[in-house]
Amino acid sequence: MDKNLSWANQIAVVTGGSGDIGAEVVRALVALGVKVASADLVPFPEVKSLSDSTNFFPSIVDVSNSKEVDQWIDAVTERWGTPTIAVIGATIVRNSTLVETSDADWDAVISVGLSSSFYVARAVIKKMLLVQAHGKIVFIGSWAASNPHPHIGSYSVMKAGTRALMQNLALEYAHCGILINEVAPGVVDAGLSKALFDKDPALKARALESIPVNLTLTTKDVARDILYLCSPENLVTTGIVLTSDGGLSIASTMNTGTPNRMKDKSQ
Repeated sequence: MDKNLSWANQIAVVTGGSGDIGAEVVRALVALGVKVASADLVPFPEVKSLSDSTNFFPSIVDVSNSKEVDQWIDAVTERWGTPTIAVIGATIVRNSTLVETSDADWDAVISVGLSSSFYVARAVIKKMLLVQAHGKIVFIGSWAASNPHPHIGSYSVMKAGTRALMQNLALEYAHCGILINEVAPGVVDAGLSKALFDKDPALKARALESIPVNLTLTTKDVARDILYLCSPENLVTTGIVLTSDGGLSIASTMNTGTPNRMKDKSQ
């Protein structure tokens, strides 16, 4: 492989880097030799190998504030150079239907999930364009972007907006060699979902029954998909949604996949 396509020549920024998925992405990138700057409102989980690494630069950043985002990207650029990879994953969830959603909850979900995605992508793309650098941007989306989730309505709307943002940017900057995609996980056994599953094992059982492959995702599954799209060997894939949900988005109440799965188990 051309040395210019080496992971070791890459500089990555990761938002939501202290969360379960974000931290997994950070660890995976650093393990490949990538210089990684993470941003979150809470400190990165203590990891000895990362604490001693000169390739890891954690920061406390409110990514819903465009000025803080610009300052953070400036600091990363001054430290290492122009970012070539951005993994944008900061998000929050508020449990309520849309009509029951308060102004404060709506503003919080949209600002942290959608506005911050725009601010980070804009800042990174501007840096790339200044030096005519090719790069990869991956938004951590959700299958909820295309499958309504009434109990977390604002989250579902926010993720749909993030997908539209990704597609518009992908089309606008493909000719510059900036490839922009989305990874859309289904049910991940981490974060809020894991906390709910730990409290209510029956809930996890019901979730598994609704997933045709009868498996939830791990953070490693999501990180694997993100790295696939960020790979230096990816020269053409842009504007896609890599949905990894075990078949959730293709199942329905009429066709759940359960009969076939039960038949397979009985054989």
